[in-house]
Amino acid sequence: MVHGESGDGIGFAVVGADHLHLFSIVGGLVGGGARPVAHVESGDLIAGYASWQAGSEARTFDDVLADPDIDLVVTVGVPDERGAAAIAALEAGKPVLSAKPGVTTRDALHRIRELVADRPGRPWTVLFTERFENRATRRAIEMARAGAVGRIVHVTGTGPHTLAAESRPDWFFDPARSGGILVDLASHQADQFLALCGSAEPGGGVEVAAARVGNVACPDHPGMQDVGSMTLLAPGVVGEHRVDLLSPRGLATWGDVRLMVVGTDGTLEVRANVDVAGADGAEHLIVTDHEGVRRVDVSGDEASWADDLLADLADGGERLMTQDHVLTVCDLTLRAREVAVGWGTA
Repeated sequence: MVHGESGDGIGFAVVGADHLHLFSIVGGLVGGGARPVAHVESGDLIAGYASWQAGSEARTFDDVLADPDIDLVVTVGVPDERGAAAIAALEAGKPVLSAKPGVTTRDALHRIRELVADRPGRPWTVLFTERFENRATRRAIEMARAGAVGRIVHVTGTGPHTLAAESRPDWFFDPARSGGILVDLASHQADQFLALCGSAEPGGGVEVAAARVGNVACPDHPGMQDVGSMTLLAPGVVGEHRVDLLSPRGLATWGDVRLMVVGTDGTLEVRANVDVAGADGAEHLIVTDHEGVRRVDVSGDEASWADDLLADLADGGERLMTQDHVLTVCDLTLRAREVAVGWGTA
């Protein structure tokens, strides 16, 4: 348990600032009542962060770890640095909130698993924003788990992104630093599939059946991966997932992310960011069942991930998700990377 009986007043420090997820994550925490106490001056975005959160003090990492007023370490550094930052924080007794991917190596995941094994609640959190920051995705998963379309038999998850190569840092093109496309981008799809179909047993009863990665459109960066797919299996359910960096520049947003859940009595389709050639805005949820086709208005839903996280930190709960869920998502994407074959190979 940390400061603040309801999560209000929890102090946090930012360690690593290399991805724009930093601003939505910190915005959520501050909106939930947490206090930005300190930051380590590392990462391309740290100057902008320090200007935005003027009350945050520049500290060394060692000072952050030793400060009893800091209840949470937030890491949005280069992906291959997040595991080490989390391990150091956990060894110092501080919970961690990481952008995805939380780790890029199995050794880091193994050490984190050891460090959280005997601690209450969920001391290591990876925020899978495609679910927790999108009301249509959250509502679809809730409806599917409640039986709205009968028994789930198939899930399709796609996470296309725009490459925007000119604005990407060098590490983005190096799979050893980014984790590769399956560990990085496909963590969202693994999270959603596990939330939909995973069981209560450790590991969620989900297996990786197949995976592929390739470079199909980035000859200037031959070592990177711009497309990946994985097939996940749960008891009675098949999940087909594709992530890529192939979204055309003509798309008005960063990617046409979708989730399709097929059940024995209907389907749920999420068009998370855009309804191409259709309705305006984002967060579209379309239900098709025996009664017809309808859109579900999710505009009134609460965006509560930060409230849940802060309450969990205060009392050792697991409202947001379980610790096993976080560990399993990371394990699945690492397994997918380990078994992946080349794109289009037999």
